[in-house]
Amino acid sequence: MRQLPVLLAGLSLSVSVLAAPLAATSDKWDLPVHTRKLDNGLTVIVTPDSSSPTVGVSVVYHVGMRLEPKNRTGFAHLFEHLMFQGTPNAPKGVFDKTITGGGGRNNGSTRADFTNYIETAPSSSLEPILWLEADRMKTLDFSAATLKNQQDVVKEEIA
Repeated sequence: MRQLPVLLAGLSLSVSVLAAPLAATSDKWDLPVHTRKLDNGLTVIVTPDSSSPTVGVSVVYHVGMRLEPKNRTGFAHLFEHLMFQGTPNAPKGVFDKTITGGGGRNNGSTRADFTNYIETAPSSSLEPILWLEADRMKTLDFSAATLKNQQDVVKEEIA
């Protein structure tokens, strides 16, 4: 597996094999949680559960709308959108096709205090998902056309 880039300070990454509902005899999930902070500042949380052949990946950036200056809103949401526009290594569409092509799902959201990206897919997709997440963390497409298009989309959503 390729290494995640060193430019990840201030992020959290959560990887878990999704848990199937436990038997009706238990009303509590008892899953192991392993947390490790990497030298680059990235916090990785892993919760294995072999009862389901799926994986869930959540990447959280600790940047949200509350941190934006007055009358200058939308930056965090704009970057959320840009994260789906591709990179030089994985052009637009590759991220979605890689995840949804195997039956997975992905989405993102911008909140007051954070922006997150979530993928759920067959467990065999974990390595490609982590590679794609690392790639878009370091090399977004900031072309003038992409930026203008997403600025217009975000303006419509916020209005």
